[in-house]
Amino acid sequence: MMQERRNLRACCIWPRRNGKDLICLNIMIAKAIQRVGNYLYIAPFQTQMRLIVWNGKTSEGVAFLDHIPKQLIAKKLDGPMEITLVNGSMIKFIGSDNYDSKMGAGAAGAVFTEYSLQKPGAWNYIRPMLRETGGWALFNFTARGMNHGYKMHQMAKLNPRWFHEYLTRDDTGYPSIKDIEEEREDGMEESLILQEYYNDWNASTEGTFLPLALVSPCFEKEALLPPSEYENEPKVLACDVAYARGGDKATICLVQGRKVHWLRWYQGMDNMSFADEINRMAKGVKPHLINIDAGRGEGVISRLERLGLTNVVNPIHFGGTIYEEGVKNRKAQMWLRMLEWFENPARPDLTGLDDHPLANNPVEELLKAELSTPFMLRDEKHIISVETKAMLKTRGEKSPDLAETIGLAHAEELQNAEDYDTDTDLADMFDSDEAYDPLGYMASLTG
Repeated sequence: MMQERRNLRACCIWPRRNGKDLICLNIMIAKAIQRVGNYLYIAPFQTQMRLIVWNGKTSEGVAFLDHIPKQLIAKKLDGPMEITLVNGSMIKFIGSDNYDSKMGAGAAGAVFTEYSLQKPGAWNYIRPMLRETGGWALFNFTARGMNHGYKMHQMAKLNPRWFHEYLTRDDTGYPSIKDIEEEREDGMEESLILQEYYNDWNASTEGTFLPLALVSPCFEKEALLPPSEYENEPKVLACDVAYARGGDKATICLVQGRKVHWLRWYQGMDNMSFADEINRMAKGVKPHLINIDAGRGEGVISRLERLGLTNVVNPIHFGGTIYEEGVKNRKAQMWLRMLEWFENPARPDLTGLDDHPLANNPVEELLKAELSTPFMLRDEKHIISVETKAMLKTRGEKSPDLAETIGLAHAEELQNAEDYDTDTDLADMFDSDEAYDPLGYMASLTG
């Protein structure tokens, strides 16, 4: 396919130890011979590129670069990892960790190896160049949870302009069942076997705070709870404040015991309008607590208190000090409580979020991915913390706003639920005829 068409996009999800890089390198060599241009072979990191491809060898001990016939090589530079062919084509081997300083212009083709571990910004940076030159792009990777690689897989398999191939070891026959069994006997985690050799999107990525294998079943119909399992539990309205037209999302969710009733997110809503939205929700569900991110939410908290919700508004400082041994801050404590919530044999119910009357945006796939993305970190004193947003950004992941809203619902250990009126029909808020005025707060400020 790559040899027959120009301007092709290809997404190949292959299992580990099936020769992805050797095949892709040979495709690039052939394309560079056919058409003069600049070609980019991109790995997650520059150091990884040197180790795996530039100095890499096959299982038979043959160097990858020896697959380029010597009579075709005009110049080979070890420092910048560049090869110029006799026809004028240049192949550069780079890492996506410094893509903007290394790529140059006018690319005629690119291979993104282990794309699921790369910064997505590298693809966004190069795609206009390829569009202009009529160039091609080939992505190879192994499943790494429901991240940007998974999103590309979902898009490519439905897009007629893309070549898409998804294989497991059952398709390729390699490695053998005997080899996999030996790996298992040697202590290889089952989730890692499923990820590396079977390309299981739901397999848990090693080191994540909430393994995907733990989270995914909570969205299946088997997790559905009857009202009797949660109706006597206190209701928590959790609200994560943000104002960005293209970045972090403002979110609201209602959690009651092991049931997540709904989760909404908003892009670019100002804080006063967001406060009025929370107030409107609170009128319907009469929550026991409204947990709000206090880091950016002072204005929202103040507005809600003026609206008469002082008794239930509960500011939460994610970075606040706590007195729990081995836990860095309030945020880590919330994630640990979420972990315990998911690990409970009586799993939480996150079913039907997209079908709920308050489903203003699809959330299930996004929430599942966000919950299973951040890593659990331990410092030299074994203090537990959650991977920061800055750290997530460096590996191409966005802020897990929906997941942190679920975490906010676990900021307090609620007591005396039987003393709270839980008879409010959740449908009341959907059937309300009250007009919603996002600027209604102006009247209370001026009148």
